[in-house]
Amino acid sequence: MTPARKGAIPSGGSLLEPLIHGRVRLLILSYLISRAQSATFTELRVELGLTDGTLSVHLSRLERGGVITVQRRFVGKRPQTVIKITAEGRRRFDRYVTQLRQVIPGLD
Repeated sequence: MTPARKGAIPSGGSLLEPLIHGRVRLLILSYLISRAQSATFTELRVELGLTDGTLSVHLSRLERGGVITVQRRFVGKRPQTVIKITAEGRRRFDRYVTQLRQVIPGLD
Protein backbone atom coordinates (compact mmCIF):
# COMPACT_ATOMS: atom_id res chain seq x y z
CA MET A 1 0.00 0.00 0.00
CA THR A 2 1.40 3.39 -0.96
CA PRO A 3 1.43 6.23 1.55
CA ALA A 4 -1.27 8.89 1.14
CA ARG A 5 -0.01 12.12 -0.33
CA LYS A 6 -1.00 15.53 1.00
CA GLY A 7 -4.21 16.81 -0.51
CA ALA A 8 -5.15 13.37 -1.84
CA ILE A 9 -8.70 12.22 -1.32
CA PRO A 10 -8.82 9.11 0.91
CA SER A 11 -9.76 5.91 -0.89
CA GLY A 12 -12.78 3.90 0.10
CA GLY A 13 -15.58 5.84 -1.56
CA SER A 14 -16.38 8.54 0.98
CA LEU A 15 -14.29 11.59 1.70
CA LEU A 16 -15.02 11.59 5.43
CA GLU A 17 -17.02 9.23 7.61
CA PRO A 18 -20.61 10.57 7.53
CA LEU A 19 -21.44 9.38 11.06
CA ILE A 20 -18.68 11.52 12.55
CA HIS A 21 -18.63 14.33 9.99
CA GLY A 22 -22.02 15.77 11.01
CA ARG A 23 -21.45 19.05 12.90
CA VAL A 24 -23.22 18.07 16.12
CA ARG A 25 -21.81 14.53 16.19
CA LEU A 26 -18.30 15.89 15.63
CA LEU A 27 -18.81 18.33 18.51
CA ILE A 28 -20.02 15.54 20.80
CA LEU A 29 -17.11 13.22 20.03
CA SER A 30 -14.54 16.03 20.25
CA TYR A 31 -15.91 16.99 23.66
CA LEU A 32 -15.85 13.39 24.92
CA ILE A 33 -12.28 12.86 23.75
CA SER A 34 -11.12 16.07 25.37
CA ARG A 35 -12.92 15.32 28.69
CA ALA A 36 -11.58 11.93 29.79
CA GLN A 37 -13.95 10.25 27.33
CA SER A 38 -17.22 10.56 29.28
CA ALA A 39 -19.78 13.20 30.18
CA THR A 40 -23.35 13.47 31.41
CA PHE A 41 -26.22 14.36 29.10
CA THR A 42 -26.71 17.63 30.98
CA GLU A 43 -23.02 18.53 30.71
CA LEU A 44 -23.04 17.93 26.96
CA ARG A 45 -26.27 19.87 26.49
CA VAL A 46 -24.98 22.91 28.40
CA GLU A 47 -21.38 22.93 27.15
CA LEU A 48 -22.32 22.41 23.51
CA GLY A 49 -25.38 24.68 23.59
CA LEU A 50 -27.78 22.05 22.27
CA THR A 51 -31.44 21.36 22.91
CA ASP A 52 -32.50 18.10 24.57
CA GLY A 53 -34.07 16.90 21.32
CA THR A 54 -31.07 17.66 19.12
CA LEU A 55 -28.66 16.04 21.55
CA SER A 56 -30.88 12.95 21.94
CA VAL A 57 -31.17 12.40 18.19
CA HIS A 58 -27.42 12.63 17.63
CA LEU A 59 -26.55 10.48 20.65
CA SER A 60 -28.89 7.79 19.32
CA ARG A 61 -27.14 7.83 15.94
CA LEU A 62 -23.70 7.63 17.55
CA GLU A 63 -24.84 4.81 19.83
CA ARG A 64 -26.29 2.82 16.91
CA GLY A 65 -22.99 3.37 15.10
CA GLY A 66 -21.08 1.83 18.00
CA VAL A 67 -18.93 4.88 18.77
CA ILE A 68 -20.50 5.72 22.14
CA THR A 69 -22.33 3.98 24.94
CA VAL A 70 -25.23 5.55 26.81
CA GLN A 71 -25.77 4.44 30.40
CA ARG A 72 -28.83 5.49 32.34
CA ARG A 73 -28.61 5.35 36.12
CA PHE A 74 -29.89 7.05 39.22
CA VAL A 75 -27.88 9.30 41.50
CA GLY A 76 -29.98 9.37 44.62
CA LYS A 77 -33.49 9.73 43.24
CA ARG A 78 -32.45 11.68 40.16
CA PRO A 79 -31.89 10.05 36.77
CA GLN A 80 -28.52 10.60 35.14
CA THR A 81 -27.38 9.68 31.65
CA VAL A 82 -23.66 9.12 31.12
CA ILE A 83 -22.19 9.05 27.65
CA LYS A 84 -18.82 7.39 26.99
CA ILE A 85 -16.81 7.03 23.83
CA THR A 86 -15.99 3.41 22.97
CA ALA A 87 -12.57 2.07 21.94
CA GLU A 88 -14.02 1.66 18.44
CA GLY A 89 -15.28 5.25 18.60
CA ARG A 90 -11.81 6.49 19.47
CA ARG A 91 -10.26 4.52 16.59
CA ARG A 92 -12.83 5.84 14.13
CA PHE A 93 -12.38 9.42 15.39
CA ASP A 94 -8.60 9.13 15.00
CA ARG A 95 -9.09 7.78 11.46
CA TYR A 96 -11.48 10.67 10.72
CA VAL A 97 -8.87 13.21 11.86
CA THR A 98 -6.25 11.52 9.66
CA GLN A 99 -8.60 11.67 6.67
CA LEU A 100 -9.38 15.32 7.43
CA ARG A 101 -5.66 16.13 7.37
CA GLN A 102 -5.40 14.46 3.96
CA VAL A 103 -8.30 16.48 2.56
CA ILE A 104 -7.35 19.85 4.09
CA PRO A 105 -3.69 20.76 3.65
CA GLY A 106 -1.95 22.56 6.48
CA LEU A 107 -3.81 21.02 9.44
CA ASP A 108 -0.67 19.45 10.88
